[in-house]
Amino acid sequence: METCKHVFQISGLKIRDKKRVLVQRIRQLGGKYIGGSVYQQASTHLIIPQVLSSEKFLAACAAGKWVVTPEYVLDSFKNGSWLAEGPYEVSISTDATSSFYPVRQWREKVASGRLGGGLPGLEGPPQGPRARAQGHVQTSP
Repeated sequence: METCKHVFQISGLKIRDKKRVLVQRIRQLGGKYIGGSVYQQASTHLIIPQVLSSEKFLAACAAGKWVVTPEYVLDSFKNGSWLAEGPYEVSISTDATSSFYPVRQWREKVASGRLGGGLPGLEGPPQGPRARAQGHVQTSP
């Protein structure tokens, strides 16, 4: 069985109609959407409208996943197939011509095998008080 190369989560989109259209386009292009408010390791891409301080964003960055804008899906749909992610990758820099792209640099290091992803000794995404309160933290025996 072939694994899906485009498995998406979405964060920071508050307008339901925009999110619904994105999910439709993802599925029409043969991708998969994973809902929920907690980061899922099975995802390959996180869609965000701008840089966020959410747990999903931080975990996706730490895991070396693609973090792209909604335009990636919309433009891919117009194209009829998935486009290259690079031009749609979120940048923390406010200077569009800057070569300072920590999200991209981290993802490339994880993808090349120079880093294992995540943080040393961390199993799963970063977790804080909110995750503990929601029962998402796994404790060691």
